[in-house]
Amino acid sequence: MQQPEYDRSRVGAYLGLGLTFAVSAFFFTWLGSLLDGRIGTSPAFTLLGAFIGAGAGFYNLVRSAMDLQKGEKSKKNEKDGNREPSGKARDIQ
Repeated sequence: MQQPEYDRSRVGAYLGLGLTFAVSAFFFTWLGSLLDGRIGTSPAFTLLGAFIGAGAGFYNLVRSAMDLQKGEKSKKNEKDGNREPSGKARDIQ
């Protein structure tokens, strides 16, 4: 059985995606908790911070994953010798 080839430098980028999501969710939850402590509202800002942090983390995760996929596709095309232009092709008449 042949092992699939992968670039080890790309593994770190994918591992960083999950870490970024977790840190974002934790940070905004912590900020909400601090705000709840100062204002005196119990779980309101903690929950709001958790939702904002998770949403921001998920948005960043999807955006970064799509950028990484685009980079891998372009590298693969260059490696294989397939040079397809990025973007839409123009109609030449």
